[in-house]
Amino acid sequence: MVEQGAVFNFSLLEAEILESIDHVGWYAYLWFPIVYRDVLNFGSNSKDEDVHAAFASLIRKGALFVTQETLGEFPDWRLASDALESAMRTLAESRGRNLGI
Repeated sequence: MVEQGAVFNFSLLEAEILESIDHVGWYAYLWFPIVYRDVLNFGSNSKDEDVHAAFASLIRKGALFVTQETLGEFPDWRLASDALESAMRTLAESRGRNLGI
C-alpha cells in the first residue's frame, strides 16, 4: 500500500485511465479484453494492448489496489489516496502543452 501524501509520476495514458475509472467506476468488462472507449468516455487512441499494459504499471506503482470487499471472480479496483490528484496534474500539464500554455 502506498503512503498517503505519495507523489505519483504517471504517463498520460495512465492518467487518462485513472480519470476514467474515477468518473465511471471500475467495470472489468469495459476494459478487458476490449476497451469500450465510448462507454468509458476514454479518449485515448492507444492500442488496447498498451492500455492493458498501463493497468499493470498502475498496479505496480500502487495507484490501483484491490479492495478488501472484493467478492466473486473479478477484483474491485480502487484508486490509491492521492493517485487521482497526481493524474489530474499530469493531464493538466499535457493539456497546457497542447494549448501552448
